[in-house]
Amino acid sequence: MYNIENIKDEILEIFTEKQNYDEKYNSLMFDFITKAYELVELSEDLYQVEHTIKLNQISLRDYILNSEICNYLKDNNFNNYSIEDLKEYMQKHENQNTSNIASYKLALELYEKLEEIKDIENSKIDYEVSRMSNLLDNINNIESIDKDKYQDLYNDLLQQVKVKYLDNNFIDNRLNNYVVQILNDIFNYYLYGNK
Repeated sequence: MYNIENIKDEILEIFTEKQNYDEKYNSLMFDFITKAYELVELSEDLYQVEHTIKLNQISLRDYILNSEICNYLKDNNFNNYSIEDLKEYMQKHENQNTSNIASYKLALELYEKLEEIKDIENSKIDYEVSRMSNLLDNINNIESIDKDKYQDLYNDLLQQVKVKYLDNNFIDNRLNNYVVQILNDIFNYYLYGNK
């Protein structure tokens, strides 16, 4: 069983790591948004910035797949290629082709950046669930229960925090707030997916 200091240290450590993940996420997201608006201009509004990662990925994929380069590959029966293959093909044919492929190269870069952003968020949630499972019973159930049971689980976890830690003065209101922020991260992710 944890003693008071271990519990406090554990929560602080989890929250600090949460903030590190959030910093990386926000930095990459800022970079993505800045470059995405460059792509809007380069594409002459054919690409538009969407509100979610998933919608941006769909929009970028559509923009790339409708490019001259992808149409050329499709017309020549090159249907099974990776992003790396496409980048190499663009690199080789950039100087030979009369059309400007800068916007498509940027679109590929943005698509990969979204993958990186998703990976950071997924890793953060995995980390938070794993570490919080040391402090709270049943938190791992979030991975297997129906969404209509999330509110019950959330309420149960908040009650555990109150009874186990807050009522026994193992944590103060500040640490309780940290735990609530971590739980909100987890539940928002499971309810809505990537931001």
